[in-house]
Amino acid sequence: MIKPRHILWSALLVVSVTAWGETQTTFERYQVILDRKPFGNPPAAPLEPPVATIPPEQSFARTIRMSALVEQDDGSIRVGLIDAQGNQSFFLGEGESENGIELVSADYDTEEAVLRKGSEMAVLKLSSGEIQALNPQQQQERMNAPRSQRMSYADRRAARERARREAPPQPKYTGEELEKHLQEYQMEVIRQGLPPLPIPLTPEMDDQLVTEGVLPPVQ
Repeated sequence: MIKPRHILWSALLVVSVTAWGETQTTFERYQVILDRKPFGNPPAAPLEPPVATIPPEQSFARTIRMSALVEQDDGSIRVGLIDAQGNQSFFLGEGESENGIELVSADYDTEEAVLRKGSEMAVLKLSSGEIQALNPQQQQERMNAPRSQRMSYADRRAARERARREAPPQPKYTGEELEKHLQEYQMEVIRQGLPPLPIPLTPEMDDQLVTEGVLPPVQ
């Protein structure tokens, strides 16, 4: 004999399955309409605004020129700066500041220095005198960039000395200068009665030796 409780649970299960099936059927009925996108495509994600570039003429560094880049014996770098606006010149090490201008970093190999004044930062080039103002994103990238490992001044000096010793000697004469030198040497050995070099005499060389009486005239 089936108990009433079992009958009740069976009835509820049948009703639930039937309702779920009807829900699925109802949703599938509208899927065709949804696929047609009656309301158009969803709006695209908003694009990030481009990062503004600060022109050099608006940078605080427009009146500053880097005049020197000196590497100390301990490998630290000091940068010489000239401030045309204040008519002042001064040297800064990394982390030092003068008149509100701080030397953030300096690179001896690339000959550049990063300066900061307030919330602004700029890169100065020694050779070209170029100024590159940094926007906030570029500032963050500079601050987060890993510092490259550089050789000490003593190691760099030793490396340059090794390269100088290992470099092959450069020839004293090349090109036309070498040819002229060989011709002059050829005439000199002929004047001294020594065996000549295996190079031909030019008409001018022959005439000169004939005039000097070293060679007989051509018959």
